[in-house]
Amino acid sequence: MNQTPPVSAASGAASRKEAAPSLACHVLSKGGLPLARRLAARLAAAPWRAPDGRIVAACPLSAPARLAGDGIRPVHDLAAFLAEEYRRHTAHAFVGATGIAVRVLAPLLRHKSQDPPVVVLDPAGRFVISLLSGHWGGGNDLARHLARLLRAMPVITTASDHAAGQATASPALDLLIRDAGLRILDWDLLPRAQAALLEGRSLRLWDPCQALPAVLPHVFELLSGGEGDAPPVPALPDADIPPLLAAHWRHLPPSPGLLRLAVPRLYVGLGCRRDIPEATALAALAEVFIARKLEMRAVAALGTVTEKADEPALCAAAARLDIPLRVFPADELARCVTPTPSEAAGRRFHQPPFSVCEAAALLAARADGHSARLLLSKIVVQERLTLAVALASPPATSTPNQS
Repeated sequence: MNQTPPVSAASGAASRKEAAPSLACHVLSKGGLPLARRLAARLAAAPWRAPDGRIVAACPLSAPARLAGDGIRPVHDLAAFLAEEYRRHTAHAFVGATGIAVRVLAPLLRHKSQDPPVVVLDPAGRFVISLLSGHWGGGNDLARHLARLLRAMPVITTASDHAAGQATASPALDLLIRDAGLRILDWDLLPRAQAALLEGRSLRLWDPCQALPAVLPHVFELLSGGEGDAPPVPALPDADIPPLLAAHWRHLPPSPGLLRLAVPRLYVGLGCRRDIPEATALAALAEVFIARKLEMRAVAALGTVTEKADEPALCAAAARLDIPLRVFPADELARCVTPTPSEAAGRRFHQPPFSVCEAAALLAARADGHSARLLLSKIVVQERLTLAVALASPPATSTPNQS
């Protein structure tokens, strides 16, 4: 079964970190230059908000070397150029033939959850085609935004968007999940679930964490359960039976009929000795999570003391998990009441006794606006690393799902 798309420190996480909030516009012919310049000017005046909240106003232009000049970056080999640039920008627009865009981008694609969105414009500026990452990456919304700026027609081909005008239409499932802040673990089951919605069937949802917002009754049939329970056993795989959706911060074993959604409410605090091996923090975290049946993809952020901001093992763990590493001054951590304060930590940072990892876990959750409690108190790993896990409470405005 195809589960979570692989992300490595050298690929998905690192590329996102270096990506600029920009729409890179690639002009394929002389006739497209006026449109590209008009697009750049209008985007600067009316930026696009990406799904991750970044404001995209910059629109660097590129064109074949013979057309370059006046602020346009020259391109000698489009395929080689895109291999370097594709993941350095929030999104891309091609002014020219769709077929050229498809051919140069095909070798660069990884997964819809990682690929920057791409739109294609005809040189006359009549159409804006959403080509890649239309839902999860925001490509459909980008196409609509650019079409408004250029008074063009957006071309959207995703089935759920065409059904949106129907009185009983259901929302696009991946957008509903994305906007709720959840993480899909079983992408291969998503099309079957979305197809069921498009056909007017409801989906069974096990959501004891109340992670998905209240929606129309015909969208989800809510199954009961507590946070300590296991989800119901799904039916045997059948093309006619949509998968059971299960949302939790605990690890749920994969099952052919279960579409698992990670609820990112776990915050991990870390303390460590200087210059421990780079893989140590991630290995320790994985070991603890396996033993406690917690979901690694449910970690929202890591936290530590300011002095450890550049510690290679902690930075590597955050990069591998594609989450932020939040740092806090020692005096702020020392003011956080925790169950296992350390006199050694207090002496090291010239503070009263305190726990770096426990306080950092709690403060990392509070930095995201959550109240939180310690789920796992300080655990010492090989006498050189400590970790603790805080569990964020559901948002105060959360409304239980209605079935």
